[in-house]
Amino acid sequence: MSELSKQAGMLSATEFFRFFVKSLIGIALARLITPAELGSYRQLFLIYSTFSTLLLFGIPQSLLYFLPKCATGEQQKRFISRTLNVTSSLSVLFAICIYLLKDFIALRFNNPELSSLLVIYALYPIFIFVTQLFSFVMLGLRSPLQAAKFTLFAVLCDLVLIMGTAYFTRDLRLIVWAVLASAFLQWLYAQIKLLRFRVSISSNMFEGFRQQLSYSIPLGISSIIGIMGVQIDKFMISGFFGPEQFAIFSIGAMELPLIGILANSVNSILLPNMQAENRIGMSKLYKAAVRKNALLVFPMAAMFYLFAEPIMVFLYGATYAGAAEYFKIYLFILPLRIATYGILFQAFGKTKVIMYNALFMLVANVIANYFFIKAFGMSGAAWATVLVTWISVVLYLVSMKITLGIYLRDYFPIRSVLLTALTAGLAAWLCYPWRYITSYNISNIIVGGTLYCMAFYIIGKLLGVILKYDDRLVIDMIKDFGRKIKR
Repeated sequence: MSELSKQAGMLSATEFFRFFVKSLIGIALARLITPAELGSYRQLFLIYSTFSTLLLFGIPQSLLYFLPKCATGEQQKRFISRTLNVTSSLSVLFAICIYLLKDFIALRFNNPELSSLLVIYALYPIFIFVTQLFSFVMLGLRSPLQAAKFTLFAVLCDLVLIMGTAYFTRDLRLIVWAVLASAFLQWLYAQIKLLRFRVSISSNMFEGFRQQLSYSIPLGISSIIGIMGVQIDKFMISGFFGPEQFAIFSIGAMELPLIGILANSVNSILLPNMQAENRIGMSKLYKAAVRKNALLVFPMAAMFYLFAEPIMVFLYGATYAGAAEYFKIYLFILPLRIATYGILFQAFGKTKVIMYNALFMLVANVIANYFFIKAFGMSGAAWATVLVTWISVVLYLVSMKITLGIYLRDYFPIRSVLLTALTAGLAAWLCYPWRYITSYNISNIIVGGTLYCMAFYIIGKLLGVILKYDDRLVIDMIKDFGRKIKR
């Protein structure tokens, strides 16, 4: 097994654990507080996840590009220290903005209770901005193990503090305080670990800062536009409906987080190892990543579509059964996630293309969401996002040919991808009857999922989709993980 596959696998494993714990917290909150309170809680994180990207200007992502290029340890320290100082300043600015705009936000979200919660939550970015930076620093230094350890620490803090507070108090205000306490502990961890990279402010600290900004600002703008493009349906639902309806919509209207975790982990490992001057090597890396991603993305999309209703009812309760409708619509985005298209433009330093694509997606999604919501209600918002996302990817593929001179056949294993999609579809067809002869309980969901995985594996082996290499890769990753646990 290659070292890059090991690193991506380790990051994916820790991020899957993060997803599991975050999901556990979300499920617990759905059962411990009212739908209106859950809607308010989710709106807090919607605000942060969207607008924090705007203020960070893509600076964290720039670490993956610039840190490997630093010639000396002193340059690395100066680069990291400068980035930490800038990020800390931006976190204070964000906190002030949240506090000053709390009443306006609550009004626009049709949720008066949100204003008092934002007074507490305004402190959150001051702590969490630096913790976000920590993982990028470690990945830029090619130390994914340190990033994985921090992820585990952060997840355990959230689990103990947030879920514990929710279980014993059922008080939303105290739960938000618990979120803040967890963020503070993560900030403390990051500050201690990054202390060795701190250098005193000097005249040469900002050498190269212009180059960093020229790389990161288009990336940051494209990120905020991209996130707004994806999240605009939730903002518009908040504007058209109350927090109770938003809670139901937001639970279902999401891309499968497992796929986002996989893509982010793979990209975090690939980008520092992709060199624009070595197109053959870049092609091999990217093509291999697409094929492996497809082996997970397609079967997961089919399996979750098959069991969407029982999964939602089992996890969140009958109150949130309606979320399955939006969840199934969003699953139509998953086939696109076998690749991350912007990473190629990042590797070539063409981040403006990402920005233009994201800008198109935002404008198109706002227009489509408005008319689709008017015509079809909340489901219209989900369909609008799916449609615009597909168009956005088509534009990316066209731009690869025009801007980078890339031929799709060199970077996408088209035959393998199509066979994998066929395998996922055949396995779903074979398991389809099970969906209608079982009740909504965990044992039947597990049995159904197991049957699907077995069908996918057998058909995949017969069609040559799953190779001996893939079997060895999984076995080696399990063995490697076991050895790390024993240590």
